[in-house]
Amino acid sequence: MKLTLLELRRQLLHMFFGLFLVAMLYFEIFNLYWMVGILGAGVILSELCKRGRVPLASWVMDHFERDENRKAFPGRGPIFFMIGSIIVLWLFSKDVALASMVILAVGDAVSHIFGKLLSKKKYKYLKSVKGTLIGVGCGILGAFIFVSIIPAVVGGAVSMLFEGLDLGLEDNLYIPIVAAIAISLVI
Repeated sequence: MKLTLLELRRQLLHMFFGLFLVAMLYFEIFNLYWMVGILGAGVILSELCKRGRVPLASWVMDHFERDENRKAFPGRGPIFFMIGSIIVLWLFSKDVALASMVILAVGDAVSHIFGKLLSKKKYKYLKSVKGTLIGVGCGILGAFIFVSIIPAVVGGAVSMLFEGLDLGLEDNLYIPIVAAIAISLVI
């Protein structure tokens, strides 16, 4: 497995996008309604980008989107990131939701980056052992900002282990939900 410049850019954008949303929610600049509005704008931009060139949005797609998504579903990752984030913001306390969003933003991104950098072997059902373990550690550290250590460890470990499995599902949707459920079970 090899880390391409495109994948590195994508994962760094994933991390910074997620941390930006968490900061805006933490400082109460954004709320659930803002998130729904941003999701709506993202869906509209996705559709417009499929049909033609859109200033700024098309540039972002050209530099950060995988070719297969660029034509079929531009902005797929951020759209599912927003849906997963909205679900946890709606169903869980603010601290649990923010912890689960940080796990998604940081844990998921670093697991992809380090999985591609450090792993030479592709497993049948596991993306990368080394990447998953580094993602678990970073997810725990990020969650610990918002919840105590035991919920952070449980939420980071459980959700990143699910992320490490090659389930064929959109991990930007299920990681924050799995993390929030795991955290809530031990708070």
